[in-house]
Order: sequence, then structure tokens, then C-alpha cells
Amino acid sequence: MYTQPDTSHTYAMQAEILVDILSTQKSQFINGITEYALIEILKKPPYQLFDEDALRDPLMLFRTHFILFHALYQLRQYWIEQNEGVLEIHALGIKLNLFNERHLAQSNDDLGVTTLENPDPLATYYLDWGNFEEADRDTVDNLLNAFWERMLKGDTVSYTQGDIEKAHALLGLSLNQPVTLLQLKRVYKRSLQSAHPDKGGTQQGAQAVIHAYQTLSRYYSFK
Repeated sequence: MYTQPDTSHTYAMQAEILVDILSTQKSQFINGITEYALIEILKKPPYQLFDEDALRDPLMLFRTHFILFHALYQLRQYWIEQNEGVLEIHALGIKLNLFNERHLAQSNDDLGVTTLENPDPLATYYLDWGNFEEADRDTVDNLLNAFWERMLKGDTVSYTQGDIEKAHALLGLSLNQPVTLLQLKRVYKRSLQSAHPDKGGTQQGAQAVIHAYQTLSRYYSFK
């Protein structure tokens, strides 16, 4: 038994997963990475977030770009709030510039003032889901459904019973108890908090938790 979320919430839930995934890639961002290279990582295991065939469609490619940049700007704000640094976001280069401890407070204060006085127009654009939906407001739900069905391959990914059991065990969920979206999400966030490399865990551990959540969200048709 499960609770089916509203269609309008689907894209936000999947974008939230993407933010979690990107937050485990700090070393990639410190070294600098292109948007293309980042998408290549997200297409492969353990993520398999994007579909190669879908990326051949110009409209789907634009939506991939929008979703990715939406998540990157959310991550940028998170890392600023955590005093990690500032994520520079450009298609040809995405790089995390770490705060120098000596100038940490000053840099953060200056950044906050600058953000308030001169908001980043690109961040404003990508963080507004209205811009994603604007192409055809009358068919937003259909567009979002088609986007996630094709990009996340929700209807084509198959799992063995062993995969399902492993995912339940990793997240501490019983196979014999009803699972709701709220419960799954709560357990996932708690598990990711413990496994995240920023909290003393490892990138591999965080990847395993994220993969378990993706497996069960698709298995229980939370899409």
C-alpha cells in the first residue's frame, strides 16, 4: 500500500534527489567540471538519472539543462549557507571556490549583501519553475510526466526481488509494512544525513542510499 503524490509534485521530488546527488560530488566541483561532463556522470550507474535517447531531442535536452541548473543553484545557496564556498555556474565550467578561513566571515557577509542588492538574474530564472512550465501552461502536467518518464526511464527500469530487499534493508524499512511517500522520504533523508561525506560518511555510502531511494520510489510508483 502506498500514497500516490500529485503529478504537480513529481518534478520537485526528482529535482530534490538531484540536489542530494550533486552534493556528494564536491571534489568534482572543486576541480571544475563542464555541464556536459556532469550530465555524462548522471547518465551512468549508480545514478542513471538521464536517458541517452531522450537527450537527442532538443526540447528534452533544454529541460535537462533547466533541471540541472535549478539543482545547481539550490546547491550553490546551500554551500554558501554552510560556509563551504561559492559555486560558479556556467555551461562550460562549474566550479566550487572554497572560502578561505581567514576571509570566511567577510566573504560571506559581502556575498549576502551583494545577493540582496544585485540578485543573480540567472539564479532567479532557473529557480523559478514557472519558466520551466511557461512553454505550454495548458499541458504542464503532461509535459512533466513525459519529461520524467523519458528522462528517468521510470517505466523501463526493472529490479529483482533482491534489489528491492536490499534497498529496504539499507533504509531500515520492513518489507511487510505499508510504505508511504512521506515515510520513505523521511527515512531517506535521515539515512543520507548519516552517509553523506560532509557528515563523516563516504561518497560510496551516500550513493548507495540515494540509489536505494530511487529504487523504492520507482518500485512503489512514486513518479
